[in-house]
Amino acid sequence: MVNFPNQGDIVSIKDINFRLLVVSTRFFNENGGIIACPVMKVATVSPLHIAIDSSDTTGIIICEQMKYFNLHQRSFRVTGRINLYQMMDISDAIQGIFEYI
Repeated sequence: MVNFPNQGDIVSIKDINFRLLVVSTRFFNENGGIIACPVMKVATVSPLHIAIDSSDTTGIIICEQMKYFNLHQRSFRVTGRINLYQMMDISDAIQGIFEYI
């Protein structure tokens, strides 16, 4: 059985040149798919571009570029993890994209 990533994990996926932050929950990820946002080294200032800095990962999460990845068809590895408070900030930014007026 494959151990799929958890929300808050930083992953590297084969043939993708940047790392990704897993934003979907463990319940969602257990089926082999994840929703993730790119972790970039440089980005323009924006409320949806959130800087992270942990012991193993530094970068800017691009919240508006969420994508679905099927991990049954791609090799991946977990390379790091952000803390709960950073994940809460990112989750709030993503939720803000879909809020009602």
